[in-house]
Amino acid sequence: MKIITTIRKILFGVLWLTVAVLPGILSICVLHIMQTHQAAAEYYAVHIFPILSAPVKFFSSQVPISLTEFCVIFLPPAALFWLGAVIFRFIHSERKSRFIYRFTLFLCLLFSFMMLSFTCMHGINYSRKSLEESFSIPSESRSSEDLEEVTQWLVSMIRQTRADLPEDENGCMMLQTDLSLTFRDANTAMNQAASVYPVLSGSYVTIKPVALSHYWSYTGITGMYTPFFGEANVNIDVPDFELPLTICHELSHTRGIAREQDANLAGFIACISSDRTDFQYCGYQFAFLYCASDLASVDPDAYQEICEGLPDGIYRDWQQSSDYWAQFEGPTEEISSQANDTYLKANNQTEGVASYALVTNLIVEYYFTYVKGA
Repeated sequence: MKIITTIRKILFGVLWLTVAVLPGILSICVLHIMQTHQAAAEYYAVHIFPILSAPVKFFSSQVPISLTEFCVIFLPPAALFWLGAVIFRFIHSERKSRFIYRFTLFLCLLFSFMMLSFTCMHGINYSRKSLEESFSIPSESRSSEDLEEVTQWLVSMIRQTRADLPEDENGCMMLQTDLSLTFRDANTAMNQAASVYPVLSGSYVTIKPVALSHYWSYTGITGMYTPFFGEANVNIDVPDFELPLTICHELSHTRGIAREQDANLAGFIACISSDRTDFQYCGYQFAFLYCASDLASVDPDAYQEICEGLPDGIYRDWQQSSDYWAQFEGPTEEISSQANDTYLKANNQTEGVASYALVTNLIVEYYFTYVKGA
């Protein structure tokens, strides 16, 4: 009888462990299945994700501080303290097997919660249609002349928007408003873009400025979307002209745009759709850097000629950015970049961190489809 009771307890324990870990395993399976079922992923991103993510984003928006930053600062020491307490209790436990079982059950539940949260709040969206498909942008092989035309257009828009922007004592561009209004206007810019491109639609999200942004710059990161909180975090220590695009990029993640090249395109479109000149300038100079880099590799002479048309102010802005980021170069940035590369590849972005640069082709096709073709 005692043997039967022991077997029942073991089976009952295994059953609960299975129930605890099953949601996490199923979440991983769903991510792999969605990679080959784009239509299902698109349906989820458009119809289900906005509903599931709404309460998470609402709760996060009510908290004035960055929950992500709070966890990064306080979770490691708290986890070490908790682990020490667990070890102490295990050593003094009279029923060690029961203690191990409960600890394992907790880890299974934690694993399932993390995987389920990531899958629902971000993971599935990696498998949805690209913005290139959603915008019906044709995928064509463009000539260097086409790339030159787009780059020249960006220069003309840079000259037009940079001229009236406020500058600091070093002649570098400044935001037209304080950060709080800039954050609100970024949501407005996304909504203005969504009025033309409904795929960019989404609810208002409170942008979270990272308090320790200066130290965060050692990782080389300007913004981060945290799926577990539906939170868009922004490094506010960077030069002003880098902020609008970064904010809109992170906002696009909260609206179900997962791929980095798509988020870059969404950020660009939001910036140039804004009523604010500083947003527009940020978007155009962002696009110029990518397009000009590609043009320089295929037609250096055309690149040099086009650059002569850039206003002096943009060179001051770029120098400010170069000087700023130079002080943070080191192993921390390299480790962060490698971690991001691994994360992106694990989520079906086979190019890794290089996927950010894929936005060049999207910008080129966007120009010919929606700007020149309008």
